[in-house]
Amino acid sequence: MKLLAGILIAAVVSAPLILENKMDMQEQQTGYEKKIPTFNYEGSINGKYLFKMVFTREDNILSGTLINTYREKNQVYGTIDHEDSFILTEYEYGQKAGVLEGRIMQGGEIKGTWSTPDGKKWFPFFLIKVTS
Repeated sequence: MKLLAGILIAAVVSAPLILENKMDMQEQQTGYEKKIPTFNYEGSINGKYLFKMVFTREDNILSGTLINTYREKNQVYGTIDHEDSFILTEYEYGQKAGVLEGRIMQGGEIKGTWSTPDGKKWFPFFLIKVTS
């Protein structure tokens, strides 16, 4: 009986210590933020419509923003393959506004085409990487 009482007392005393240690470990683990690099670019569509694009790349997913000539901040989402070719869809107020197909070149610049969602109009675009 004394042995059972001793085990119960030890369990009651040590349980909060164990739980506190476990919670500290969880806080440390959840406090870690994975830093995803952000890429900043500036350029033009058809050589005359200036725009800026900022995006992140996580595995094969690209996401970010595109600021167009009218200074509207649109969202871009898409995928990129192992050869750095990508397709991004541009959204303005939740509606498709355009499609960007292109490739990130070895020097860091981006070349491609921007098209309307229906594909009826398209223009070449060129972006260069800028440091922020």
